[in-house]
Amino acid sequence: MTLSNSADFLLEGLNVSSPEPGLAIINIASPLDIPAIVPFKTAIEGCVEKGNVFVVVDLENINFMDSPFVGTLMGCRKSLQQRGGDLAICSASQFLQDRLSIMGLDRVFHFYATPQSAISDFHFLGSKEQFTLVLPSHRNCVTFLRRLVCSVLAKKGFKSKLIFHIETIVDELANNAVDYSGSSVKSFSASLAISRKKIVLVVKNSRINLDKVAISLLFGKYQNPEVNMEATRGRGIPLIKMLSNSVNLDVSQTEIIVQVTKIVEV
Repeated sequence: MTLSNSADFLLEGLNVSSPEPGLAIINIASPLDIPAIVPFKTAIEGCVEKGNVFVVVDLENINFMDSPFVGTLMGCRKSLQQRGGDLAICSASQFLQDRLSIMGLDRVFHFYATPQSAISDFHFLGSKEQFTLVLPSHRNCVTFLRRLVCSVLAKKGFKSKLIFHIETIVDELANNAVDYSGSSVKSFSASLAISRKKIVLVVKNSRINLDKVAISLLFGKYQNPEVNMEATRGRGIPLIKMLSNSVNLDVSQTEIIVQVTKIVEV
C-alpha cells in the first residue's frame, strides 16, 4: 500500500504496508522534521480509515528527528489508543535512541529492535492474557509473586508507574492472604488477567468456619478502611483503593476473594 500522490510529494520515501488486518507498518527514509508532520499525520489518518489502528513506525533509515515531530508521534499514539490501537517505534539506531531519550521519548515509548518484536507485543496486548498460580502460604512466596507480576508487565511494555502500582497492590493482598489463611491451609491462589485496557488481579485464600461476625468485620475493613499502625497487615487497604479503579470483596464461611481492577491509562 502506498500513500496518495499528494502525500508522496510532501514526504518522499514514506511508505505504508499492511501485513495483516488491523496492523500497518510505516517505513520512512526522510528526516523527521516540521515538513514531515503533515504527510505523517495523513498516513496515520489513512491507516485509521482502513481500520489499521495498530501502527509500527520503522526508523531504520532515520538519523534525525526534531522535537515538533516527537510531539506529533505522541499525539498520533494517543489518537490511536483512543481508538483501541497503539503506535510503536522500532529499528532506531543507538545514536537516534540516545537523542530521543534526551527528548524524553523513552518515558513514553519502548524502543523495539525490529518490526516483528513490536508486532508480537501488539498481538499480546490486543488480546486477553491470564495466568493463575497456587502458592504455599509463606512470606517468601509473596516476594516471588510480586517479582513475577512485575517482570511480566515490564516485558509487555507497560509504564513503570503502573507496574509500581500493581506491585504495591500484589504485595498487600498476597500478604493478607498469607496472614488470614487458616492454620490448616497450606496455600493461596493469585490470578492476573491482562488486556490493553485493564489489569485484573484476584487473590483467594481459604478459611475454616468464618462466622457472620468475622465476615461482617472483613467487609467493613474493605468498605471503610482505617489505618491502624499497630496492625501487622491491612494498613495498605486505603492505598490499594486509591491506586485501583475498583476493589471487590467476596467472603464466605470458607473463602476470602479480593478482586482489584486497574484501568490502563492512555
